[in-house]
Amino acid sequence: MALKKRQRRSVGFIPDLLLPDRFRSIGEKMERILPGVKKVHLVGIGGIGMSGLALLLKEKGVEVTGSDSHPTPTTEMLKNKGIKLFIGHSKQNLDSDTDILCHSSAISEANCEIAEARRKNIRVAKRGLLLAELCKDKNTIAVSGSHGKTTTTSLLGYLLTSTGHDPTVFIGGLPLNYSEWAWWGKDFFVVECDESDGSFLYYKPEYSIITNIDQEHMDYYKDSGRLKESFLQFALNTKRKVFGWGDDPVVRKIIQKTGGVSFGWGKNNQVRGEKFSLKNDFSYFDLYIKDKFVFKVKIPLLGKHNCINCLSVFSFFDYLGEDLNKVKNLITGFKGTRRRFQKKGKFRGVSFVDDYAHHPTEIKAVLDTARKLDYGRLIVIFEPHRFSRVKDLYREFSKCFCGVNHVFITDIYSASEAPIENITSSWLGELIKQNSNTDVRYFSAEKAVSELPRFFKERDLVISLGAGNVSNILDEVINVFKSGSVKQSC
Repeated sequence: MALKKRQRRSVGFIPDLLLPDRFRSIGEKMERILPGVKKVHLVGIGGIGMSGLALLLKEKGVEVTGSDSHPTPTTEMLKNKGIKLFIGHSKQNLDSDTDILCHSSAISEANCEIAEARRKNIRVAKRGLLLAELCKDKNTIAVSGSHGKTTTTSLLGYLLTSTGHDPTVFIGGLPLNYSEWAWWGKDFFVVECDESDGSFLYYKPEYSIITNIDQEHMDYYKDSGRLKESFLQFALNTKRKVFGWGDDPVVRKIIQKTGGVSFGWGKNNQVRGEKFSLKNDFSYFDLYIKDKFVFKVKIPLLGKHNCINCLSVFSFFDYLGEDLNKVKNLITGFKGTRRRFQKKGKFRGVSFVDDYAHHPTEIKAVLDTARKLDYGRLIVIFEPHRFSRVKDLYREFSKCFCGVNHVFITDIYSASEAPIENITSSWLGELIKQNSNTDVRYFSAEKAVSELPRFFKERDLVISLGAGNVSNILDEVINVFKSGSVKQSC
């Protein structure tokens, strides 16, 4: 199929907050930044995005070094691949022959290695810029959105590979079908883009998918208007076709403005789902394209939100003219991604699930799914993520947990943020108790591990929620509970 390129445009106004000078001159900078580069140092290399970039750069033949504050299984994996890696940050970590120092937005500009690079006139760049240049001149499919982009990117990479393509893939999470989350291929470049710091505006993809737009990252954008403007510019940067969730009114306007393809549940979407249902470990829906019934879809992922992720992928494959029956059959082999309603097992009659949900919209989606399952009590271990997010969205958080029998809330995971006065887990817990009409109890991480296993009883469904350390807390809780060393109190 001959696919026409769409003329790129500008929204006319993008706030300086989103487009500082380094964004305005992105075209010429991207022409110069990687050619001739032999060595890159990555600060914060243990993060999922930075480690993925390390894998791509090393496979491309670039010498990679890196540092992180503490060792993890990821840093050990990178070491085993021959990457020189330092635990702890020091200006001594930076070799004199380094061409570029790269860091994520989670690393402060005051970091000693960044300061040393600037002193030595070594070029400093954020992860998004390097990743965008790796995509340059490739047949790129950029996936962005407030929620669902990791699952969508993983599913797209899996299905392209399974349908005979050889894509380069960069995922911001751990796909359960593969041992790694970033690798090179020969045709499409499937990339999960980060909107949190505006760096997704570096990309000029052939295709883009916008899963949704929600109030997030207000520490960067300051107001929702600037967030929406940035997504519009992201869409306008797309050369061929934009695919977006048409049930979101903001995304729908972007689709209309760019001539894109909408997907969702609403009747006005070009690609839509109907008759969602859950049975055993599968979700089901009927697929319609341009108001014509295509077939019933069965996916091995739970939840209406995961069906939306699948609709985005069907939209893309339909546009390419691929055999959708083949896609439908292959999708049943997709295992999902780590920490997305990931079943950790059933022990002594209690089922355990771990999920990355840390925004009210995500939490509601997970709990809506959980309520449809067969269990006795629904118990949540909740670790709030970022003081700023709790401050901005405490009203929404307080209403998320309706229908949950018990919420055990732990300390706020700071993600390197400074504490905000009066923004605490115990304060948020009281609001949840009032507005969600549920039992809420505060536990420190240490106390949770020793005390929570006493509370569980047969047929409970226990779900951990959060983007910080709560997954590790759940693992420890499970180990204590499995051992039978504690006496259940109820």
